[in-house]
Amino acid sequence: MIRVTSQMSPSDPDFSDDPDAPVRVEHRFDGETPPSIAIVQAIAAIENVDPIASPSDLGITLYDHVDPTALDQIVTGRNGSTSVTIDLTIHNDHEYAVRVQNSGRLIVERSG
Repeated sequence: MIRVTSQMSPSDPDFSDDPDAPVRVEHRFDGETPPSIAIVQAIAAIENVDPIASPSDLGITLYDHVDPTALDQIVTGRNGSTSVTIDLTIHNDHEYAVRVQNSGRLIVERSG
């Protein structure tokens, strides 16, 4: 399940319907959905686009920023005794701060 939350809310005096407002997505990945796919799904959820169409709709691919296969291997190829966290930034018209943890947790925050 993907949970999208805005950093502002209607009760916030600075709230607006600004499409560039900061947005945070929390998502989980597992054996059926590797971290690389979960990142694409999370960014697509933030931008309200189909993940399959996201390369053309957003003008970026994950591979432009990191090798998806290597990312998946680093995050999921460890045994449970080692903690792994990867932070990366993806840019197009916006900036996406991505944090992937081998616990299955993924957080993507869009700014700018």
